[in-house]
Amino acid sequence: MLKIGIFGLGAVGISIYKELNGYKELYALCDKNRIEAYSKNKIFYNGEILNINYTDNLIMDLVIVCVKNYQLKDSINDLNKFINSKTIILPMLNGIEAHDYLKSIYKYNRVLYGVINIEANKIDNKVIASKIINLQFGDEYNYYLREPLIKIKKIFDNYNINNHIYHNMKRRMWSKWTLNIGINQISALNNYTYKDMSEPKVKEYLFHIFDEVYNVSLKYNIGLTLDDINDLKNMVNNFNSDRVTSLTVDFNKGGLNEIDSFGKKILELADNKNIDVPYNKDLYFKLNEKDLNRK
Repeated sequence: MLKIGIFGLGAVGISIYKELNGYKELYALCDKNRIEAYSKNKIFYNGEILNINYTDNLIMDLVIVCVKNYQLKDSINDLNKFINSKTIILPMLNGIEAHDYLKSIYKYNRVLYGVINIEANKIDNKVIASKIINLQFGDEYNYYLREPLIKIKKIFDNYNINNHIYHNMKRRMWSKWTLNIGINQISALNNYTYKDMSEPKVKEYLFHIFDEVYNVSLKYNIGLTLDDINDLKNMVNNFNSDRVTSLTVDFNKGGLNEIDSFGKKILELADNKNIDVPYNKDLYFKLNEKDLNRK
């Protein structure tokens, strides 16, 4: 039986833990101080206490990394305690940089690509979340499934987690990133809910963001298609939740946030290929100004 560890108990990490709850070799990976704090204050998931199995030293077969992008580099020393050369690493971070960064650190480990779609927010020790909409994982290319991907998928299937292993996971990662560049930043800038972003004027602006990211992706041979972009637009058309995005929660708390992983990164990639992305520039600069003014 695979030992599975969740590293990073934010909204996503806790949601994954909750949906795997009952799996005998499931652990939350924390240092002793965090274990003491979490055990004292408890963690609530949709209003109910979530009983968590912590460890500060066990080596895992699979580590699902769920920290924020701005926490990743500083958390490597803590992560090292749970990893040996056989550990599989599955990052579930927003953006497109976590896989390559983790692979640069753990050169001899199998580092998978991971994407998760979920509406989840955490404030203090309380998480409010939907069921996982889609958890996507795999190697960069998955035309033939190999162990242990099959074993991991069976575990997710057994716990009724909606999951897929797509042929081209980098393409799927970029698709989710495209969505996040738009909805996370627009939500944070205006304090919009998901439902607000399905309004016609907001959608029009949002769709320009998507189209520009698609144009950048073509220059990097990512494999995104117009069908992928149309799928994102259809998704927005069906938004009806009163929740806000995780970036909006971070903005409202006044803490660190992930705008550099969204707006700043797409501007860098566009600039490297001399591609004009006026809507993305406008959105990032407005959001960055708001971020600076609140600090």
